Amino acid sequence: MSTTQKSLPRVNVTDVAKAAGVSVATVSRSFNLPHHVRDDVREKVLLVASKMGYTPNSAAKALRMRKTNVIGAIIPTLDHSIYATMINSFQDKLAEYGYVVYVLSCGFDSGAIYDKVKLLVERGAEALLVVGDIADPELTRYLKDYRMPVVCTYSYFTDKAFPFIGFDNYTATKQLIEYLLGLGHRHMAMLTGPIKGNDRQQARHQAFTDTLAAYKDDCSHAIYESAAGYTIEFGERTLRRIRLESPQTTAVICNSDVIAFGVLSACKKLGINVPLEMSVVGYDNLEFAEYLDPPLTTLAIPASEMGLRSAEALISNLKNGSEIKPVLLGTQLMIRQSSHSIPAAV
Repeated sequence: MSTTQKSLPRVNVTDVAKAAGVSVATVSRSFNLPHHVRDDVREKVLLVASKMGYTPNSAAKALRMRKTNVIGAIIPTLDHSIYATMINSFQDKLAEYGYVVYVLSCGFDSGAIYDKVKLLVERGAEALLVVGDIADPELTRYLKDYRMPVVCTYSYFTDKAFPFIGFDNYTATKQLIEYLLGLGHRHMAMLTGPIKGNDRQQARHQAFTDTLAAYKDDCSHAIYESAAGYTIEFGERTLRRIRLESPQTTAVICNSDVIAFGVLSACKKLGINVPLEMSVVGYDNLEFAEYLDPPLTTLAIPASEMGLRSAEALISNLKNGSEIKPVLLGTQLMIRQSSHSIPAAV
């Protein structure tokens, strides 16, 4: 007489995690992303799983089915309102669909954001918004292995690992330089933020040197970098330095309106007439720009639209599986009283 064996209860990912003394995520990664788990931990998990009759498909399903309604956002700093403008429109749109945004500031070097991105992913982020390019190959592999939906913003490239929804910093800066050249300026200085690992500043720096190269016989230019970030103090201090080192300078390009604020302040204290003796232009079109004395000529960037369009792309991907496609947004040169054609006598 045959006997029917009672089927054993199915072992799930939580059972394996508890038996191995690790998290559910570690069990899932041990099967699906083994190179992200320490060798000794992975071997222990696999041994426990084997003894318990646990199959890899269960781990894969657990990883895929994770639903947290959390979106991560990696920005350089919380100090400047231009990023707040973008994040506000980003999270407002996501909130309409029940998502919460976790924001982490990681500095301006995109090659040094791996740990914070990994933290967001391990805390359950379903998708990511990243300011600038992801320049770390290891981080790129990590996100690709996770099949993590990612949008990069504040720049625009077509040959990178992840799609960009942003603007072309090189083209926009070239437009600004050509505007000053058209006013007759041939001796210029550019004041930048941190350049290392910062594709936005690198593109603006390159546009500056490339555009002026065509006028090398009658042009001079200088570049001053603030490795510590964008501050009013840097603008004021550097304008004083420019007057000592390059007194022929008639136009100053500031890669942030915050820096331009300091340059205008220094000009006023030194008795330099803006714009008749010195033209000053900024970048971002922050709210205060038109209220400076004189009102600041600056490049308006689509911060709010970048946030909105990025949120829409991620929502469509998460809800419908739609491909995230790159989007090139425009900028606008806001011409105000801080720039002027160069006097013939200068």
